[in-house]
Amino acid sequence: MKILRIDRQGGLNGAVYKNLKDLKESLIDYHSIDYDDHFDQNEKYKPIEKFTLDEILDWGEWDYEKITDEEAKQYDDQR
Repeated sequence: MKILRIDRQGGLNGAVYKNLKDLKESLIDYHSIDYDDHFDQNEKYKPIEKFTLDEILDWGEWDYEKITDEEAKQYDDQR
């Protein structure tokens, strides 16, 4: 089984990950450079590194799909 990253904004689809942990770490890394710029001063601050997978998926408008190893072969972006 592999994990296919889905961009709900339609821009960066097609990356395949070995597991959900790798997906989470990748998304946190991707968003960490601009997270503080989008933080609302009235919200309670939570470091992005402490986000759960569901939180980072929701915050960045991502989703994922579990796919077979065979299905994953059709994607070039293997992580």
